[in-house]
Amino acid sequence: MAGKTRRIAAALLAAGTVTLTGCATVPGTGSADPTAVQAYESTLASSRAEAAASAAKSACASWRTGYDTRFAATKAMADYTRTPGANWDGITPTLDANIAAIATESGKLPGIITTADPNPNIRGLLVDYKTKLDAYGDGLKADRITRGTEDKTWAKAGPAEAALASSARALRSACG
Repeated sequence: MAGKTRRIAAALLAAGTVTLTGCATVPGTGSADPTAVQAYESTLASSRAEAAASAAKSACASWRTGYDTRFAATKAMADYTRTPGANWDGITPTLDANIAAIATESGKLPGIITTADPNPNIRGLLVDYKTKLDAYGDGLKADRITRGTEDKTWAKAGPAEAALASSARALRSACG
């Protein structure tokens, strides 16, 4: 039995040696033609640039759709505040619609940010925009709770909305 085991082990060792021999290095310099390397690097850079441009275009289109929807709700709320006799009870439906639109837009932004990953500029602008959008939503909720008057009506939401508008302008500019 021990002899049979040795023969099997020897056969396996021989098979392993043959297999390893098949993996021997190929003789040569080990370097590629410099023009082939340059062509490959150029193609790779071009491919990455095209991917980044495509990602930016897609992310910008998706962002703009969400922005336009939410901005309509924000505008309706702002328009109500300019009507004579505007008050907290009267603004509640448009305020709630604006907060809901903000939550919807904010919920979609992580996927849009992921789409923009190959384009660091657009991705960074979207991350900044989401941060400011969330702050604006939080500001609206806080102001609704405090129900301020006069210059304290939008104490939290006002500055947050200004920062959000600035971020949106930067995105519109970058998106074209």
